[in-house]
Amino acid sequence: MKTKFDILIVGAGIAGLSQAIVLAEKDNSLSIGVVSKSKLQETNTRLAQGGIAAVMSTQSDSYLAHIEDTLNASQHKANKEVVNYVVEHAHEGIHQLENWGVQFDHIQNQYHYGLEGGHSQARVLHVKDQTGAAVHDQLISQIKNHDSISVIEYSEIVELLLNNNGEVGGALIYNHKDKTTLQYSAKIVVMATGGMGQLFQYTTNSAIATGDGIALANHIGAEICNLHSIQFHPTAFREAGKSQLFLISEAVRGAGAHIINKKGERFLFAYDIRGELATRDVISAAIYQELKTSGEEEVYLDCRHIPKEELAHEFPYILENCLKGGFDLSFQPVPITPAAHYSCGGIQVNMNGESNVPNFYAIGECANTGLHGNNRLASNSLLEAIVFTQNVANNILEKVKQKEFKSILPEELIEFSNDEPDFCKAETNVLKTVLTAYFISKSENDKVELLEMVSYFNQQLKNIDSSELSVLHFRWKLTLVDLLLKEELNLEKNTDNFILNKSI
Repeated sequence: MKTKFDILIVGAGIAGLSQAIVLAEKDNSLSIGVVSKSKLQETNTRLAQGGIAAVMSTQSDSYLAHIEDTLNASQHKANKEVVNYVVEHAHEGIHQLENWGVQFDHIQNQYHYGLEGGHSQARVLHVKDQTGAAVHDQLISQIKNHDSISVIEYSEIVELLLNNNGEVGGALIYNHKDKTTLQYSAKIVVMATGGMGQLFQYTTNSAIATGDGIALANHIGAEICNLHSIQFHPTAFREAGKSQLFLISEAVRGAGAHIINKKGERFLFAYDIRGELATRDVISAAIYQELKTSGEEEVYLDCRHIPKEELAHEFPYILENCLKGGFDLSFQPVPITPAAHYSCGGIQVNMNGESNVPNFYAIGECANTGLHGNNRLASNSLLEAIVFTQNVANNILEKVKQKEFKSILPEELIEFSNDEPDFCKAETNVLKTVLTAYFISKSENDKVELLEMVSYFNQQLKNIDSSELSVLHFRWKLTLVDLLLKEELNLEKNTDNFILNKSI
């Protein structure tokens, strides 16, 4: 088994696979390893339904409009330079995907654009309502064309390794199939591990979206920024007993679906004049407020006024999944709830994907490029990943040939077990519940409870065998919650200082 690579990419969604393909196309002499935590097909990318936002023609749309929509959605916290760059290079990313075999929907030889919340124009390219899966299938197909790319499935990084110069030089990787831990060497490591939706009580994310890439990066001193900006998607299909919920795409509301309360009222207009086409943060907050005020447990997505033929043509996957859950989208309102959907922050990088740790890059949802600010605009996520692959690849290619494999600092190879102590299982559920409550309410009581909980759990972990993989995972969860809370506390402090200064 090969354990030495020029470039080791951790993650196999659109960010990781695209990065590997672009690097291989530019220089097929490089040895590239791609680590997939589960089977190659299990990623958040495959769950993306709506599509990819891009201005493909300035006849009916404009870069300025997409830029303004992105900045508005971000609550004007996005980096304007980054937003401008991504929007102005979006069409290049689309053509790159088309060159790899992705066939976006067309009508009469023209792109069929979807309209989504927060967008002033219909500009979302899509493949029915399974864009992510269509893109990911083509990326997997492309990977097979490059002998220089090795895929390491059912494996996860348990430690990033540094060399004597304080540079990243490899990783310890645990293989879930043969239950062994191996040391891998690399000149460059690229983190593309996605988000951390599994920290929360309800999420639309896949089971592997646990935020471990961010926790590992923090452990080696990488700067972590904007982690508190967690986006909740307002229309997750609420099914009893489930925490990983099926996402009902933004595009359904763009096609005319209504959000109603138990009385059948379209209550969103009381919170925002855009109604169902407001941004995700606004709608999620409005739903929580409506439930709090009414005392009800759920609100509903109503598509009964949309012709069934249109729903079947545009959203066959969504229609099918709602039917599996016992609801006919064309005939009855579907219960929905906001669910943790996207991490807008993460490992701080520049526009070349470089972190503050030498030889260590990040791309995709685990990175904080500055594109999203406090809230991501719909269908800008896959866009971010594909646009930045070119920058990251060019920067890596400038440096990798000048680098040599260096001795990695000694690291103990731990033989992990897959047992899960009752403590970790029970307390993870408690942590998810309280963290979700805090992000919904932002109440002082929930914050104090979280701080006390993290402190207590850290003390308890000192007495638990660290050779169990679930214990390591729980430590990472605590690290992420701690980082989230510290950011929240710093924000409050800065806000208080701002208010104080304004009053002087």
